[in-house]
Order: sequence, then structure tokens, then C-alpha cells
Amino acid sequence: MVVLINRLFLFFFFLNLFFSNISHSNQIFDYETEIFLNKLLDNIKEVNKFKKNIKVHIIRDNNPNAFVVPNNKLIISSGLIQQSPDYVSLLAVLAHEVGHLQYFHLEKRVDTLEQFSKLNLLTSLAVITGSILADEPQILGGTIASQANINNFYLSFSREQEREADLYSIETLQKLKLPSDSVKELLKILEENALSRGFDEEYQKFSTHPIFKERYQIIESNSKTKKINYDKSIQNEFDFIKAKFLGFDNNSELGKLRNDHKIYFESIKSSKLGDLETSLKKINLLIKRYPDYIFLLETKGDILRSHGFVKESLKFYKIVLKSYPNNHYIKYRIFLDTNLKNLEKNEKNTFFEKNLNLLTRFPNNKYIINKFKEIAILLDKKYWIDLFNIINQSDKNKKAEFKEKLFMLSEKTNDKKLKKIIYEYLKL
Repeated sequence: MVVLINRLFLFFFFLNLFFSNISHSNQIFDYETEIFLNKLLDNIKEVNKFKKNIKVHIIRDNNPNAFVVPNNKLIISSGLIQQSPDYVSLLAVLAHEVGHLQYFHLEKRVDTLEQFSKLNLLTSLAVITGSILADEPQILGGTIASQANINNFYLSFSREQEREADLYSIETLQKLKLPSDSVKELLKILEENALSRGFDEEYQKFSTHPIFKERYQIIESNSKTKKINYDKSIQNEFDFIKAKFLGFDNNSELGKLRNDHKIYFESIKSSKLGDLETSLKKINLLIKRYPDYIFLLETKGDILRSHGFVKESLKFYKIVLKSYPNNHYIKYRIFLDTNLKNLEKNEKNTFFEKNLNLLTRFPNNKYIINKFKEIAILLDKKYWIDLFNIINQSDKNKKAEFKEKLFMLSEKTNDKKLKKIIYEYLKL
């Protein structure tokens, strides 16, 4: 019994540690990768008739992982992109998470957790009272056994959900007529990572996921595709994205990167190491070879910007923005890097109004707020200055006070654009 409790404690300790690390991870904003992931998700949703919107977030974490959180948000780690053998294995992981959403697993787990947390609280209070009054420590032992049973029941319930999501993933590959070989390859990578951290098969028994042996069997038993629709152009896109992530992370594990994808990795890595000349030679070579691959220009802009060549980077960013006007991350960089001294008064006003959507896209970004405040001061926009002061001085623990100030400001102004921004902040 003690061994069982220790293992359960260790499992939940590591689980808690994992999620606490996730919460402090840096989010990665990369428009190209978001477009690519959404394209894979659209394929998954279409064949499964899943209608809800899914918002993808990428976090910087070397451990390959993905999970869903409330409001149909799907979180994937940079490590998953770096270690996925090909786009099919990545798609399979995304399909697994969509399966959780399709079957309402998240809602069921929340309900179950709430029920068990209440039961646990009541049981603990009853037992502590009983032990003190009756001086019967064996009752406390009974509570531990009861707690273990509750945990086992919940973990078992969760594991069934994971099996269901695994089947959903493999069935999705079947519908898309995609092979499952690379999924087994990714599973092998995940297994090796787990073993390297001490999660052997014995520990896996207490994981919410089926043990690896069982997951291989699920893949084998349900993979019957004969016609293969493997798309080499999608794989090429994925390899460039993978090379970019490996390069920016300065990860020397090239995996299966070859030829131009390897050159892309080396260009980014050279830049990170301070060798701008080599970096530009390699990226320029790729731009010449792939004149229609606009995101290479964005990477070149990033490389130049990281070495202090802000004016030069803006030229490339603006080219990319013409092809992808919704690339808010480029808009963000252009906004911050634009020198206000070079703008006339009417240009400042146009610049101010044209970029207002950045406030709602990045609502708590101090750099954006302070730049807007600087422009508002130059243009004598009194109520806008008030807005930025309210946002900067807000206390996260005093939401009611913050919203009251915003509401009062909304009552004062007749500026429709300001009212709209205030309304967006009131919804946050």
C-alpha cells in the first residue's frame, strides 16, 4: 500500500511540476507555423465533421507535448515540432487532441475532478475528526486506502479517454489515407524520453495515458490504409518550419534535415552565433531558389533585426505583410521599430489608427501600450492618454475597480474607436 501511495504521489508531483513549467513557458508567435498547424487542423476537422473553432498556441518547451485546455485551445510545444519525424506524425498528435474535444473529455474530467475533490474533502474531515476523538489511527489508514481507490478510479477513467483519443487519431489517418509508420516512430521517441526520465513501464501504469506497448498495439490493429495520400509539398513546408525551430533554439540535433532544410537551419544558427555574413549568404541562396516562399524574407528580416539593422529589416517585413496582411507579429515589429520622428503629424495619426488592432491582439503588452501613449501625447489625444494610464496602473487583483474606470472613461468620450477598444478591454 505504501509503495502504491508513493508512486501515485510521485506521478501527481511530476504532473504538477510539468504543468507549472508549462504555465511559465514562453509563448512562441510564428505566423507561418500557425498557418501550417491550422491547415492540418482543418483537414482533421473536415473528415470528422468537427465544427468548432480551435485556437492554437505554441510554447517554448523542448519536451514534445500537446494538450487541450478550456475554450477549445490547443497547446503544442516547440519540442513536438522539432521531434516529429514528419507532418503525418504531427497531424496524428493534433488529431488525438481534437478527439478529446470531440468527445467532450475535458468537460467530463473537470466534472469528475470537482466531484472527487468534494468527496476527498468530506472524507478527510470525517477521518481527522474520528481519529482525534476515538484515538483510532487505523481509521486514518482506511482513508489512505479510500484516497488510493479514488485516484485509481479517476486515472482509469482518464486512461479510457486517452484510448478513445488514440483511436480517433488513427481513424483520422485512415480517413485521410495517410500512413501510420511515422506515428510509431514518434511514439518510440516519446518512449525513450519517458524512460530517460525514469518513467518505466511500472510507473506508466499510473499514468493517464495507455502504456506505450498498448499504444503500439492500437496503431497496429487499426492501421489498414492501402492507398496513401502522402503530400510531399506539405512535408517540404514542415521540414522548413522544423529547421527554423531547430535553428532558433540552437539545437544541433538535425535529425533528418537534408539539403535546403539543412541550409536554412545553418543560416539561422550562424545568426544566433553572431556570424551575420555566413547567415545572410545562406538565407539569400534559399531566397533565390524559392522566390515564392515569402516566409524566408520574414526570417531574413528577423536575422537583420537581431543584429541591429532595423531599417533594413522593415523593408522585408513590409514585403511579407503585402502577401499576409493578417500577420500581426510582423505588424507588431513594424509598429515598435517605426521612428516617430520621421513621421508628420497627419502620418502619426494614420499610423496610430491603422495599428489599433494591436491593442486587442496583445492587450497586456507594455511596449505597445507605451508606444501608443507616446503617440497620443504627441497628438494631444487626452482620453486615449487616460486609457493607457488606466491600463498601465491597473492591478490584476482589482478587476472591478479597473472595469469601473474603463466604464467611466467610455461615458466621457464620443470617440467611437476609443469606445470600441474600451469595450474589448472590458471583455478581457
